[in-house]
Amino acid sequence: MRKEDFTALNDTRPEEDRFANPRNATAGTLKLQDSAEVAVRRLWFVAYYLDGIQDPDTPHFHRLQLLETAGFFTGGHYRLCKGMQEIAAFIARWNEERWHLPYETDGVVLKLNDVRQWKTLGATSKSPRWAIAYKYPAQQATTVLRDVVFQVGRLGTITPVAELEPVRLAGSTVSRSTLHNFDEMRRLGIMIGDRVVIEKSGEVIPKVIRVVTEARPVDARLVELPSRCPACSTPIVREEGEVGFYCPNEAGCPAQLKGRILHFASRNAMDIQNLGEALVEQLVAFGLVHDPGDLYFLQEPQLRNLERMGPKSAQNVVRALDESRSQSYARLLFALGIRHVGQATARELARAFPSIEALEAASEEELADVADIGPVIARSIREWFEAPAVSALLEKLRDARLPLAAEDPKPLINSNFEGLSVVFTGALLRHDRQSASELVLERGGKIVSTVSKKTGLVVAGREAGSKLEKALKLGLRVISEEEFEAML
Repeated sequence: MRKEDFTALNDTRPEEDRFANPRNATAGTLKLQDSAEVAVRRLWFVAYYLDGIQDPDTPHFHRLQLLETAGFFTGGHYRLCKGMQEIAAFIARWNEERWHLPYETDGVVLKLNDVRQWKTLGATSKSPRWAIAYKYPAQQATTVLRDVVFQVGRLGTITPVAELEPVRLAGSTVSRSTLHNFDEMRRLGIMIGDRVVIEKSGEVIPKVIRVVTEARPVDARLVELPSRCPACSTPIVREEGEVGFYCPNEAGCPAQLKGRILHFASRNAMDIQNLGEALVEQLVAFGLVHDPGDLYFLQEPQLRNLERMGPKSAQNVVRALDESRSQSYARLLFALGIRHVGQATARELARAFPSIEALEAASEEELADVADIGPVIARSIREWFEAPAVSALLEKLRDARLPLAAEDPKPLINSNFEGLSVVFTGALLRHDRQSASELVLERGGKIVSTVSKKTGLVVAGREAGSKLEKALKLGLRVISEEEFEAML
C-alpha cells in the first residue's frame, strides 16, 4: 500500500479506528471478505520473480526485465552489482533515498543472479540461501511516557505496557511500547512523565531502551505496580525463580481466556483461519465461549449477530473450525497451552503417550523420563490435568471429534538413529532443519535443541558455532551432513 493511499484510507476512518501503518492496513485488507471494500483500498501487486520461462537458466536480473516488458510493476529500483564495493554503495544510497519512495521499506534484498546455483544452495526452514536481507539500523525517537498499563497474557503473566505521547518512528505513529516485566521497569528507573528513547527493532516492534533522566520533570511520579489482576481483580503472585508476576485465576480471568483461545487457534497450533483477536474478544465478552472446546459448538446465527460479521464471514469461521479437526494429536497438545509445553515438547509427549488418556494417567516420574521433559515440565503437565476445568474441556473436545489420540504410527525404519538424541547445528545444504528432523524421528531418534552429556549425536553443518564447540569439549560424537546422509 502506497503512503498516499494509506493516508487517504485513514482519513475516511474515525480516529480511534485508524491503522497504525501501511503494513497493518494491508494485512487487515487481505483478510476482508468484502471484495468491494478491498478494491477501494488500492493495494498494489509487486512482481519479484518470473517462473516457468522457456530457458530455465535465464538470470534473475533478466527475468525482472521481462516482467517489466510484460507490464508488471517490479518497483524498478534493482541493480546488477559486481562485487562487494558496488553492493555497499547501493545499500548506502538507499538508506538515504528510501524515504522518498511512495511505499515504506526497511532494507535491501541481495539475490544471487545465477539461478542455476539456487537449487545447489537450497534453503533453510525459514529462508533461501541464495538471498539475504540487509536491514537498516533501527531508528530511534524521543517521546514522553504518559502512563503504564498492565496486560494479562494467556498464562496469566502480567506485562507492563508504556502509553506514549504519539511520535513518528520508521514510517508509523508509535503510541505504545512493551516494558517486558517489572524487573525491566526497575532497571530503566522509569517514571510517569519521563522523556524516553524508543527504538523499533526491525522497524516493527517498538521498545523503550532508556530514560532521559536529565530531562525528568519535577512532577514525574512513580509507576504504581498492581497488586491485583487488571482483568479480574484477583491478587497477583510471583513464584520463586520467575521473572514476572501472574494472575492465578486461570478459570475465571477473561483476559487469560482470550489469550488461550487465540493460542489454540494460532498457526502452529490448530491453525483456525478467520478467528482473529476482534472476534475472540466478542466471543469471550458475550459468554459464547468459556474454553477452546466451546468453539466447535458455535453456530452461524450466533456469529452473524456479532460486530463486523456477516453471513459469509460466519460461514467461513464455521468451515475453518471444521477443517481444524484434521490437525494432529501433537498439534492439539501444543494448542492446549500447557505451561512450558512448546511444539517440540508436544511432539515428544505425543510419541511417548499416544492418547490423552495415557498422558493424563502418567505420573510425574514417568513424564520426567521422557527426553527433554524434566521435573519442571512434568510438574506443569500434572498441575494442568488436576485443574478443575480440564475434565469438562476434554469432554467437549471428545464430543467435537478432535484428535485426542495419535494416528497409527508409521513403522520405524531400522537405522543407527534409534534411541539417539540428535542435535543439529549450523546450516545444512541439502535439507532444511524441519525435514532433517523428520528423517531422524522416522528412524526412532529424538531431536533436542541443546548440547549436553546426554546428547548422542551432533550433526554439524556450515558455520556451526557454540553448540559444536561444546560438543567437542564434551567429547561427543560429531558428524558432517555427508555422514548424516550416509546414516539414513
